[in-house]
Amino acid sequence: MVLLFKKRAFDRRQPVIFFVWLTAIAVVYEYVGSILLGKPTAYWFQLYDLLEFMALYYFFYRALPVRYKAVLYSFLILFGATYTLSLLYWDQDNALKTININAIPIILFVFAGCGLWFKNLFDKTDVINLWQSVDFYFVSGFIIYYSSTFFLFLLSNFIFKSESLYIYDYWVINVLATLILRIFMIFGVWKMKRD
Repeated sequence: MVLLFKKRAFDRRQPVIFFVWLTAIAVVYEYVGSILLGKPTAYWFQLYDLLEFMALYYFFYRALPVRYKAVLYSFLILFGATYTLSLLYWDQDNALKTININAIPIILFVFAGCGLWFKNLFDKTDVINLWQSVDFYFVSGFIIYYSSTFFLFLLSNFIFKSESLYIYDYWVINVLATLILRIFMIFGVWKMKRD
């Protein structure tokens, strides 16, 4: 809604635009498809991992200077190989296994991309006000969300299969991290300048 209000809903010059749209589509699909229609989520989770990486890749490709493109291409190849591997292990009844496989390169990519973004920021001689930087809100949201959920996604299959652990007790971490990410996304979108 904020994107529409700011008249930036289809502005591809904004590096984060695809990630914001993916988030909006995911919210609608998860409510309508999963809750209202009762569709299985295994297909969605597998597709979402691919779309999530592509949206993050587009963000960092646009937000980082050209000198970091080789690092980005390396992660593109790594994710492609890992995603292909996850398709070999994909099982509709056990989607958490492929989430575990796909989570590793996505999280490593976010850590590397955020680290390079901050390195590039500190390499500049002029000091910018981070509170006025649109990308700062998204990078901060990404680093908080992915660092908070790293071990949860990595161990989710183990927690789910465990008889002594209850997955919903741990899933609160994902809910809170998602809330923080979306708050940062709203601030970032709000800081975008109007045409």
